[in-house]
Amino acid sequence: MTEDYKQDYNTFEEYPSMSYNIISYLVDNNEMIWKLLKHSHENAWKESDLTKAEKGALIYNGGTGQTDYRVFLDGGQDDSWTKEACFLRVPVLEVIPTNYVYGYVTMGFEIYCHHKVNTLSNYTTRVDTIAQQILATLNGESIGGVGRMYFDYRSNARTRVTTIGSVPYRGKAVLMCNWISSKS
Repeated sequence: MTEDYKQDYNTFEEYPSMSYNIISYLVDNNEMIWKLLKHSHENAWKESDLTKAEKGALIYNGGTGQTDYRVFLDGGQDDSWTKEACFLRVPVLEVIPTNYVYGYVTMGFEIYCHHKVNTLSNYTTRVDTIAQQILATLNGESIGGVGRMYFDYRSNARTRVTTIGSVPYRGKAVLMCNWISSKS
């Protein structure tokens, strides 16, 4: 390969900001997720919509006091949590190049909830409702700085919803994918 083609190679420039861009999209395009994350009681789904500032205050921006937040840019469960709450982690799980121009990204949506606050008064669970709301809000949507999100096994066998965690924090992981190229 000669240097003449270097400009055609994918630089994955969007990669570091993908989690934040998806969270920003959820701030503007879904209310239920934020109600269920902020309020730990069984009637959380009936609460008033949060303001943009209230939603922003739930997003971890570094520093100490992680248990005061409900939305994180990385993955995994911190075993120091004891608060009866629900939280969402949105990491980039994989970046797989299919060639030098295109690749696909697997995004994870890890929803953890303390078992004592998972069941809602409408006979659903918090984690299943949040998982469904993520799919309804993002599937097929083109998100700035991310691309078109999809939940389609034929397009990528990594897409799925699966159970994660262990008592007292169990939950669901929603895996969605998108294509990423150097040519936006």
